Amino acid sequence: MRTVLSVEPHMPDPNSDVEQLTVRVIRSPFNVDKADRSRPLALDPAKQADWASPDGVRSRGRAVRESLQSHPGVGEVLKQIFTTPIGTTQSLFVMLSRSEAEQISWETLCDGNDKFVALDARWPIGRITDPMSGVARPPAELKLPVRMMVLISALGIQGQVKEWQVLRDGIAAARAAGLPVVVKVMVGEPSLLAAIAADVAAGLANVEVAALEKAPTRVIQDIRDWQPNVVHVFSHGRSDATGQGIELANGVDYANGATTGSIRISVDQLESLGASLTNPWLLVLNCCSGGQAATNLQSIAYRVVSNGFPAAVAMLEPVDAGDAHEFARAFYRSLFASLAKTAQALQQAARVPFEWSEAMVDARTAISEQHDSDANNSREWTLPVLYVRGIEPFTFDRPPPGSEADTAVFKAKARTVAEWLQAVGQQKDESVRQTIMASALDDVPKAFWPKVDGSF
Repeated sequence: MRTVLSVEPHMPDPNSDVEQLTVRVIRSPFNVDKADRSRPLALDPAKQADWASPDGVRSRGRAVRESLQSHPGVGEVLKQIFTTPIGTTQSLFVMLSRSEAEQISWETLCDGNDKFVALDARWPIGRITDPMSGVARPPAELKLPVRMMVLISALGIQGQVKEWQVLRDGIAAARAAGLPVVVKVMVGEPSLLAAIAADVAAGLANVEVAALEKAPTRVIQDIRDWQPNVVHVFSHGRSDATGQGIELANGVDYANGATTGSIRISVDQLESLGASLTNPWLLVLNCCSGGQAATNLQSIAYRVVSNGFPAAVAMLEPVDAGDAHEFARAFYRSLFASLAKTAQALQQAARVPFEWSEAMVDARTAISEQHDSDANNSREWTLPVLYVRGIEPFTFDRPPPGSEADTAVFKAKARTVAEWLQAVGQQKDESVRQTIMASALDDVPKAFWPKVDGSF
């Protein structure tokens, strides 16, 4: 079950340009009176507790809790969530429409006993982009094998082979549990390329490895041609007024002793990539600052989810390579196990809901354990953040019969009609929209059709 809080801007003074953040409940299984009414949120991202102060992480979590509980309806909903019994799950999402709200440390939220929500399997937590942004997409298909594209290239970072090793071991565990996964790895460091090639030569099946191309457009085209479901990036990242994107180095950069990578992929290119893939599920930016926002600058993760991928995981700040490796190890072990269960469920059901947030609990816990489980003072576990699109949970569909070419055509037609329904179609009566949609999609199986409002 999902509870969704919406944090929205409000101008209390019509003669002022100063916005105030408000909060309300827009989705919850708990029926609480007036919870859906907006109230001011007394939480300033610029005035959060210093991470380095004693119990700095917990201080931030208490502040988040107290500010949310100042809304009686939200407070009652949280009270209900915090009584969730062990063994059950009540996911909590915060829908954000302003970059200022992205800067609040929502993942530090504590319950009434100062227990961190994000480190408890009962309360997976994530972020939702504005549901009105982006183009609607058909539900994803859990078509096996899972296709995973991995990019590893972070100039100046030692031990990049460790990133490959934790991914390789996670993939091997998934296969052993019955989830087929095929992988293509593109790397920049020549020694890493040789190490992966040696694994393949030693019998590691269904893994391709290649050197990174010289130009960003070629790298994007390589990814698009391979049509992955999951894209994992271990690289440098940046998000500031000078630009947003990821930085990769190729073999020439390593050979010439360059200090920065020559392949710079912009956030615009990442958005376009997600929108162009046939069946994308997730983008993981295991690099610095992919989840970092600033005043009037929304994060890379926010943008790629609003306009491309259904979900993205990114880091709020620069991260230590050891923490990044531990995140990848724990996250994919948990994620692949959940995908395997979902694949089994789809043998009995045509559609199954799926929450990416559940794998985040294991990943954050693993990072916290790297820092002596001192969650009160070590903020590293709070840095990975999850963004998803839409208030409704992500769903996997059982792949329909027919060729991949047919599926691609069906999805393209459905997406075109969905865009029309969301735009011009809003000016027409529902019955008219239904008639036009039925005519336009008469040769498309109904499993692909959007709803009459253009959503899926």
